[in-house]
Amino acid sequence: MSYEAFSLSRGHWSSPKSSVNLKFNLVPKAEFDDMFPFKKARYVESTGAKGNYIMYYVWDVQKNDLVRKRLYIPAKYKTHASQKAYAKDTVKQINKLLSDGFHIDRKKEQKVRKFEVDDSEKKVLTIRQAVDEFLRFKESKQLYSRGLRFYRNTLNSFLDWLKKYHWDNKWLGELNHKIAQEYFTHLIVDKKNAPKTHNNALGVLKTFYNECLKQEWIDDDVKNPFIKIEKLPEDYGTKNKPYSNEQVAELKEFILKTDPYLWKIICFIYYSFMRPAELRRMKVGDIDLKKDLIWVQGTVSKTKKRDIVPIAPALRKVIEEMELDKYPSDFYLFGGYEEPAKEKMGENFMGKRFRKVRNHFNLETDHTMYGFKHTAVVNWYKREKDIRKIQKMCRHSSILMTERYMKSLGLLDDKESVSELPEI
Repeated sequence: MSYEAFSLSRGHWSSPKSSVNLKFNLVPKAEFDDMFPFKKARYVESTGAKGNYIMYYVWDVQKNDLVRKRLYIPAKYKTHASQKAYAKDTVKQINKLLSDGFHIDRKKEQKVRKFEVDDSEKKVLTIRQAVDEFLRFKESKQLYSRGLRFYRNTLNSFLDWLKKYHWDNKWLGELNHKIAQEYFTHLIVDKKNAPKTHNNALGVLKTFYNECLKQEWIDDDVKNPFIKIEKLPEDYGTKNKPYSNEQVAELKEFILKTDPYLWKIICFIYYSFMRPAELRRMKVGDIDLKKDLIWVQGTVSKTKKRDIVPIAPALRKVIEEMELDKYPSDFYLFGGYEEPAKEKMGENFMGKRFRKVRNHFNLETDHTMYGFKHTAVVNWYKREKDIRKIQKMCRHSSILMTERYMKSLGLLDDKESVSELPEI
């Protein structure tokens, strides 16, 4: 392998697979008062036979003057994007060396000691390639299929928009705030995305770019171009409405007659504050009747954190009826054939069965199975008025999250407290 070499009295920097060989010696700063003059390196696009290059001026002790140097972009970087990416990294390294006192001094070459930094493993990616790499990384993390599908759909929509302007094959480092701002303007004006959809897309793209920085596909001093895009205020509480006590009584009577297995699932949602998606992933071994606890494993929880939920007396009766001791602990709690099974139920299993109930009562689509969790929160808060208990039961990471959640359900209005405020 040949190198473009900066040979130093303190070391040696190299860029692999270049045919140019230049030697620079560094005199310790104690040996001179003034920094050697230089002109910073910069990338030059050229129509010459040798192609684009990096140009800089370095001090030559023997000539007592600045001398111009050119470093041509290695032939292996064929695309415009990869050449710019290589140039950006190399310019940064050369300027660091020059600012540290690197200069030409042929009389001191015998003092050279060498070390090598090989950047051949550094990836130079287009935006499209970076998205592909990011999605492969997410797949390796074994995300839930719905979560992975959401990442893929959101990023592919972004790529489709970029493609219209021939930007999808830009070098990743060229993705800037202006492009980010134009895309989210497009989502609001052209696509007319709701605030929640807008904010979800923003979260995915921020995560994508942060991972690019973490993987060093771009310099770590670059700011995330999506960071300045502001979230839109959301109108919470429009989905998964809680049920009134009268509605619950009617639903219970009908479901117990037509689909008692579905009622067992609803009891888990109501009494344990579990999300339907979490119940699909829960296993028989997660139920601990000796301690009256449900172990919510990190592989089950939406937050990916292990936690526990107490078993309410009414839920214990349901669990005992399921006779879980007859099944292996690694069986899924709810299978597709109305009993624990080796395979978990399908993603749409609960939704399809509850849709029949909703159609029977002519309920709107904002009445869902998830609504039974919200019903539990409303009922418990009205009785206990203890937000910290609800935070723990919902497994929220902060009290602020619980407050926002409860406000979306029309709680925390404190009407009774306000009514007792003394008159003035």
